[in-house]
Amino acid sequence: MTTGQRVTAALFIDMVGTRARYECLLCGSHEGPVTGRRVVAEFVQTIRATHRAACPALHH
Repeated sequence: MTTGQRVTAALFIDMVGTRARYECLLCGSHEGPVTGRRVVAEFVQTIRATHRAACPALHH
């Protein structure tokens, strides 16, 4: 069993409505929602790294 892990963010994807949003549970930031197939695909691929680079809770 792995210990010490916790959820720090959530990525919500609506494949039917083709939209997505990201919520950071550390700093309370919300990114999105974004809509459209191509935009959602790009957002899903990049949001975690993009937000981690700028998250104030990770850089205090």
